[in-house]
Amino acid sequence: MSSSLFIGSTCLRTLQNDSYHKLTRRSIETAYTVMEDTRENRLLLQKIGVPFLYSEDTLIIPGENAASMARFSNLPLFSLFSKGELVLNDPVNRQLLSTLIQSVLPKAKVPGEYCSFITPGSDPASTLNKLVAQLITLQGFTPLATTITLAAGLATLPASSHFSGYIVYLGHSHSEIGLVHQSRVVVRHSAPYGSEWMDEQLAHAFKFFTTNSEGQTVPDSAKAKTKRLSPEINLSPYLTNHSLLANWYESLFDSLLDNFATQMATMQKYIETMETLPVIYMGELSYLDGFGELLAQNLSSRKIRFDTRQVTLVQEEHFAIARGALVVAAMEEETLRRAA
Repeated sequence: MSSSLFIGSTCLRTLQNDSYHKLTRRSIETAYTVMEDTRENRLLLQKIGVPFLYSEDTLIIPGENAASMARFSNLPLFSLFSKGELVLNDPVNRQLLSTLIQSVLPKAKVPGEYCSFITPGSDPASTLNKLVAQLITLQGFTPLATTITLAAGLATLPASSHFSGYIVYLGHSHSEIGLVHQSRVVVRHSAPYGSEWMDEQLAHAFKFFTTNSEGQTVPDSAKAKTKRLSPEINLSPYLTNHSLLANWYESLFDSLLDNFATQMATMQKYIETMETLPVIYMGELSYLDGFGELLAQNLSSRKIRFDTRQVTLVQEEHFAIARGALVVAAMEEETLRRAA
């Protein structure tokens, strides 16, 4: 049985394929809240059947129960990841990550089964990846790190293109672009900017602020997100006046595409041997009218060759990425079987 684990900044998702080719999906939010460790609080959590962890005189409620408990008890809600990073020297964070992974990734039925995985952030060789690999091993799997570019490419690029094309992902904590050619990543670049960064910039630009649980004035990212997703927003580059939001998108493209275009230029002779390839785009920041047009214009202005008739938005990107990662694990298992 092959498995994949996609750790996003806001949710963990697994996808497993059994011997009958039946897919099983599981997910859990990465949010958590904390309560004072009192007899009354323990009794309350036990009575309503909410699982919790214990650390330094606090009770920690992880996953899907965190938001409801935070609202019910007027407690602050925390995210395990901040800007795609996990505080690895904090034993509570490590314990939480271990608990969340165990909750969605059951023990392997056969020792050594492969589990491909993706972590948030832009560095596939990060210390976080090493920790996740250790936790996956404890579940009886052989861990295999992969990237959103490869996973999304295998899941969404058409077979008619020989699984070749450009993948553009604009997620919560980071964005990336890659060129996949015949199921291999040829060029890839990522940047630590996503919807989390975008909403923070918009909150400052529109002066959206709120007061947190500690009485501090902070950017109101929730209000900024509502503004960003307003029905009247259109990013088309052909409008008479660019919106402020479109300008922030242009800044994100500068960070993401300039370096990628430079890498592509160094491989120009190789790139010219390829057919004109499709572009697949996905992620939290891509669901606005005109985004595809703005992306195509930015690719063209950097002299990146692509099929302008095939610039396609992928819905349900989380499932697509998890499915592609599952393909990576299955391919590795098949390679080993043939070698044996």
